[in-house]
Amino acid sequence: MRLHSLSITAFGPFAGTETVDVDAVARDGLFLLWGPTGAGKTTLLDAVVFALYGTVPGARGEEKRLRSDHADAATRTEVSCELTLAGERLLVVRRPEQTRPKKRGTGETTEQARLTVQRWDGATWQPV
Repeated sequence: MRLHSLSITAFGPFAGTETVDVDAVARDGLFLLWGPTGAGKTTLLDAVVFALYGTVPGARGEEKRLRSDHADAATRTEVSCELTLAGERLLVVRRPEQTRPKKRGTGETTEQARLTVQRWDGATWQPV
């Protein structure tokens, strides 16, 4: 498996959208996650695992609290991961179950979890 890019929105401590272009930093096939405690290194790894498996490892996965406490109520939590797996380039986009403000009226509604997987055919992304 080779990661190409990772984009997270309202995930963990990140309130907005953050994108990591792994191809740009891993020219030789390797990259290093480095930073002080609390910089978000584990969150990036959790995002990759969540995109692929729908959960995060350890106690963090048991809480089912992937959404950022700092995100605007209208911003949907989402992880997008582009990778090559078994020779195929895939785009995996996953959203956890989450509550959001109702579009009409007052209150909140629960939005179901969603998974989209697409395969690159050389010209366009095709649904899997």
